[in-house]
Amino acid sequence: MKLASVVSAVISSLAPMAFAQDAIKNPGAELPVTEYHYGMSLDVDKVLHRTDNSGKVGVVPAYMVYQDHEGQTHKVRFLEWGGSTSQG
Repeated sequence: MKLASVVSAVISSLAPMAFAQDAIKNPGAELPVTEYHYGMSLDVDKVLHRTDNSGKVGVVPAYMVYQDHEGQTHKVRFLEWGGSTSQG
């Protein structure tokens, strides 16, 4: 019975690390997404994360997670040209 308690405590202590790794891989995952439209004003003070589309071809979706000048975090989705060519 005591071994089960120890194993349970170890597994419980590792759970926050798993969630932290997910946040590193997908920053801003819990934030609501704002769809960008042409001419939209964004109050960007600091970019926290931006999608890397350098290996993609054509128009692809991208995300940017940023902080505004009041320290609030936002996530915006927009379309951009990928950085790769179809010739490779």
